[in-house]
Amino acid sequence: MLFSIEYWPDPQRGIKEAYRVLKIGGKACLIGPVHPTFWLSKFFADMWMLFPKEEEYIEWFKNAGFKDVKLKRIGPKWYRGVRRHGLIMGCSVTGVKPLSGDSPLQLGPKVEDVQKPVNPLVFLSRLILGAIAATYYVIVPIYMWIKDQIVPKGRPI
Repeated sequence: MLFSIEYWPDPQRGIKEAYRVLKIGGKACLIGPVHPTFWLSKFFADMWMLFPKEEEYIEWFKNAGFKDVKLKRIGPKWYRGVRRHGLIMGCSVTGVKPLSGDSPLQLGPKVEDVQKPVNPLVFLSRLILGAIAATYYVIVPIYMWIKDQIVPKGRPI
């Protein structure tokens, strides 16, 4: 599962399904973005799509029944230092299926309201906000790459 969790309407359900389809001793790996730290990045992340916290990834795996759950932070080569700029870094989470069968996690039925009409103003505002957020998340890494070229190595950027 690679960089798609931010589009899942119910991540816990997807991780539970990954548990179900694995054989005993099989390993699931999920790679996804991590919730940002900077206020503007947080705003766009919260309005645009799902950016889980590292703790949530671990909790979802453990709740689904995975054992030996491990999280590793990942990022581009130029990333160094603290996350004060709020750039979204990623992580990989792995877990091993210890028992055969379905996940021990019991979830209720899926709740989707596809019959409810979409408010055109809400749709348009979310579309515009999403386009702004997408632009922001393209500009920030470019800015950080340029900053990496300017700031001496060994100093956080």
